[in-house]
Order: sequence, then structure tokens, then C-alpha cells
Amino acid sequence: MTAPRPDYDEEARKLFALLNLAPSGAASDASSKLHSYHNLDAVWKHPTSGGQVFIGNATASSQRGILQRNNITHIVNCTSDLPNAFEGDGKVAYYRFDIYKFFSVLDLRTNRGVFEFFHPVFQWIDEAVNSGQSVLIHCLAGAHRAGGVAYVMHAADLEHQTAISACKRCRPVVDPIGDLTTLLAQLDTARQRRKGASEGT
Repeated sequence: MTAPRPDYDEEARKLFALLNLAPSGAASDASSKLHSYHNLDAVWKHPTSGGQVFIGNATASSQRGILQRNNITHIVNCTSDLPNAFEGDGKVAYYRFDIYKFFSVLDLRTNRGVFEFFHPVFQWIDEAVNSGQSVLIHCLAGAHRAGGVAYVMHAADLEHQTAISACKRCRPVVDPIGDLTTLLAQLDTARQRRKGASEGT
């Protein structure tokens, strides 16, 4: 019997309450200015092109000024229901990476299944950052859904615990929850086995 799936949006609301923040990420009172919660934070920068990857929240994804100030032209939406605010305007490209789908579409017993779940979004982000463009990976709070951590694992060639720690240094609220930590560990195993196979070990 598997554990019940966590409600990621409810966890985001708890996080906002814990940080004394309004759901938009705006301070609800003066004391919340002590917290280091931002709408988005850079977690990786391409070493030659300068393209950056940000992890952020729904506010970051829906405010054009935030996107423009951070030169974000590509957005990965890790939710099933939050809208792509500027879809169709020709200025922002979107990729919906519904992390919930891993429960139903993945054969988690195989490394190939895990790798194939992540590979298309990694390619899409790679294409953007390799050309010097910046990407926002977001969910409601920019904390729990693991898409940004998975990309940092891929881009910086890190194992999952190191990638989580690295992302937390840049964005302290990063905290993959529930089965998503298991998914990251499985991605780690899939990546290591794939690397070993390509090296002939």
C-alpha cells in the first residue's frame, strides 16, 4: 500500500503561512521582511552562454515585469492547473511539466521510464540556456515539486541530495516532499546507470 499523495498546493499554503507571507509571495506584515522568501531565485547559470535557470512561484510566472527584469523567455510550469499567463503572446515559450503525472505515466520500476519522463523537459531547457536565454521553473510556491532540483542534477551533474542542498543555498524554501524525493533518487540511479553504460562499465 502506498502512502497518500501529498497536496502540493496545500503544502505551499502552509509554507506561506509559516513564512508569514500572502499567497502571492508579498509580505503580509512588516515582520515577514525578516524572511528570505522571494518570488524567484536563480539556481544555475550556463558557464558560457550566461543563460540562467530560476526556481519560482506562481507570482513570478504571472508578472511580466519580473520575467523581463530577469530576462526570462521560457517557463516550465510544473503544475496541472496554474495558467500559462502569457501563452500565445509570442514573447514567452511554455512547457507544461505536470510533475503529478509521474504517478500515472511512469513505470518507476525501470530506469528507462524515469529517464524518459525527465528527458524531454531537460532538452527543452538545455536548448534555451545554451542559446543564452533564461528559464523559470515554477509551481505554486516554488518549493516542493522537484522540477528545478531535477534540472540542476542534470545540468551540474549532481546526485540528488547534493542538488537539493545546492538549490536550498540559492532558494532556502526548496524542499521536495512526499514521493518526489523518491522520484529524484530514482532519477539519480537512472542517470548513474546511463552514465556507466555510456562509459562501458
